[in-house]
Amino acid sequence: MSFRQFPAVDADGNDYVVIEFKSEQSNAPATAADPHVRYELADGQRLVRDGRVFRLEDGGLTLTI
Repeated sequence: MSFRQFPAVDADGNDYVVIEFKSEQSNAPATAADPHVRYELADGQRLVRDGRVFRLEDGGLTLTI
């Protein structure tokens, strides 16, 4: 498994770090529908990706990269 981090901001301009975890089984570029890729905040909360927008699974936070 590999990972990378990138910055994101919420609607109020607060900074966050999004972590992308990628399974070694997937060599293709990451897409929102790829089951071998997941996104999380540094505290472990899972994110759902929609292009350049990320949302918590419960919808409580929206981030843009």
